[in-house]
Amino acid sequence: KVLGIISDGQQVTKASAGEIVEVILDETSFYAESGGQIADAGTIYGDGFSLEVIDVQKPVKGLVSHKAIVRTGELGVGLVATTAVDSDWRVGAAQAHSATHVVHAALRQALGPTALQSGSYNKPGYMRLDFSWNQALSAETKSEIEEIANLAIRSDLAVSAQYMSLPEAREWGAVALFGETYDESVRVVQIGGPWSRELCGGTHVSRSAQIGLVSI
Repeated sequence: KVLGIISDGQQVTKASAGEIVEVILDETSFYAESGGQIADAGTIYGDGFSLEVIDVQKPVKGLVSHKAIVRTGELGVGLVATTAVDSDWRVGAAQAHSATHVVHAALRQALGPTALQSGSYNKPGYMRLDFSWNQALSAETKSEIEEIANLAIRSDLAVSAQYMSLPEAREWGAVALFGETYDESVRVVQIGGPWSRELCGGTHVSRSAQIGLVSI
């Protein structure tokens, strides 16, 4: 159900074709941008209206805001809506996010446990991993990291996620990112068992081979 519509920072009750608005729903299937992963793309539609979703954000905890263009009809507060994620976009984002975890594990395997991710950005077809190091990586080291990552991909490692307490996750050896804040219950994504275990709320492939190929 449409709970709220915001246009130019003001709360409104309706929006017509051509307008760009923020839409608040009582529930959604869209992934809001977080954890370095770009938001889902897709559509919101209902009886007599359709919207193209161009961004999804979490302005405050527990609230998801969909930025969308009204393509047809008129959107109104109280109307029943269906959210439809672009499946190709979601698959591409999941591939990129899983690739980031694989490269992070390869980085730690090549350079040691002090090589920790300090940021990332994932979207279909592209991933970026930030980390601090005391020198530039040589071409040989970059090649080694790439080969370790692609070997893990070719090995078709199982990918799984489970919830546990933060102390349990630490005891399990899961990597938590510096500067991030976590709830008492956290989600741990692992690829190939203990080889890659990270606290993460993003979307992922079900097996590493689905990533395809990583080029650094």
